[in-house]
Amino acid sequence: MDIETNVEESMAQLQLADVEEKLKRLHLIEKSALSVAKVEPDYVLDFAVQKSGSCLAATSSNYNIRIYSRADLANVGGIKGHTDVVTGVTFGKTEPSLLFSSSHDETLRCWDLRVGMDKEVQTFTAPASASPKLTCLDIDCTDKLLCAGTEEDGGSAYILFWDRRRAELMGCYGESHQGDITQVKFHPSDKDQLSTACVDGLVCVFDVSQTSEDDALLYTFNAECSVNSIGWYGSRQTKVYCLTSIDTFHVWDTAEGDEEARVNNVKDKLQGEACVDYIIDLLQPESDCMDILVAGTYGGDVRILEVEEDDVKVVHTLGSGGHTDRVRCCDWDAQNTTLVTGGEDSLLCLWSTQVKPSAKVISKSKVKLKRKGRSQPY
Repeated sequence: MDIETNVEESMAQLQLADVEEKLKRLHLIEKSALSVAKVEPDYVLDFAVQKSGSCLAATSSNYNIRIYSRADLANVGGIKGHTDVVTGVTFGKTEPSLLFSSSHDETLRCWDLRVGMDKEVQTFTAPASASPKLTCLDIDCTDKLLCAGTEEDGGSAYILFWDRRRAELMGCYGESHQGDITQVKFHPSDKDQLSTACVDGLVCVFDVSQTSEDDALLYTFNAECSVNSIGWYGSRQTKVYCLTSIDTFHVWDTAEGDEEARVNNVKDKLQGEACVDYIIDLLQPESDCMDILVAGTYGGDVRILEVEEDDVKVVHTLGSGGHTDRVRCCDWDAQNTTLVTGGEDSLLCLWSTQVKPSAKVISKSKVKLKRKGRSQPY
């Protein structure tokens, strides 16, 4: 048993070293702007990537969704329909041409990129008894069950479920959280497993095949402060991680219900030239022993951090020629070793280990945006 464990640890360390080496070779190869016409650019709030990796859908502060090629950030279209902040986007799992979006305009919509981007093919609405503003969404691995979270209203926040094939509301959970729902995440391969996050500091794990909320609730984990993001974690996807509003990082085992990792004061551990102002997301290689965070500075630098137990170190910094403002989202493509980032400077940036293109190539996509002061995205 000891020999087997040592072999696994050695292999994991080699894999980590390989990932670190790839991350250290990332550099900017392309940029794309959401808008070039306005004095005040449109913030990139979030984005989603197609399962095939070919398309990227980015939400912006002007309520629109733009579609890009993931490979080179070429703009291939735009979606206009929502009349308020778009709070989430996700592509279908079995039908990746379908794009789902949630909004503060009290609707969740389905768009089919095969038939055009002018009109949604389905619209889902919350019942009058629930908080109307939708804050996040996800769809299960079969593309049959659609889920969205709501803002807190009158002391209640809801997790809503629709049958995507019929556009019918199937039910809701309204007792597990006491604040705005920040994220809902179905398990990548188990259609019945759902994790949820909230500003109340709780991360819940449900078995949605059960007939009542009490029976469905498997675990309630407490991060002790507002939770920004969650995700399924590890090679077997049996764990859940979360990142909080005070930049703490937690991992829980959903099989045993134990907390496996907790890193506090990430910002305090990095000082001087290595400092960071916030955590963007977890960059997750296919290993249980690799915790690599993507962090940022208010000036637009992106730092890749390796977390080992309670220690944090900077692996690489992506700064030159990239973002000039806060970065809100990122996506890592391990197969092609590329990273896409989106920020409040209205830019999407593509970072790669490929040979740098000439300055002439980069200049085609680089747009200098002038603005006065600073406005909030919403």
